[in-house]
Amino acid sequence: VSTDKKTAAEKRFEEVQRKRLAQRVAKLATTTHKDRVAEFNNKLEALSEHHDIPK
Repeated sequence: VSTDKKTAAEKRFEEVQRKRLAQRVAKLATTTHKDRVAEFNNKLEALSEHHDIPK
C-alpha cells in the first residue's frame, strides 16, 4: 500500500518544476548583479521612445 497520494501527472509536474528551478538558479549564478543590470539597461535602450515615461 503506497502512502503517496499524488498522481503520476502531479509527480511529473513537480519534477519538471524542480528541473526548471535548478536551471534558473544555475543561469543566475553564472552572471553577476552588475552584468544583469548592464544587460537590462541595454534592453531598455533598445526599446523605442514609445515606452518612455511621459513628461
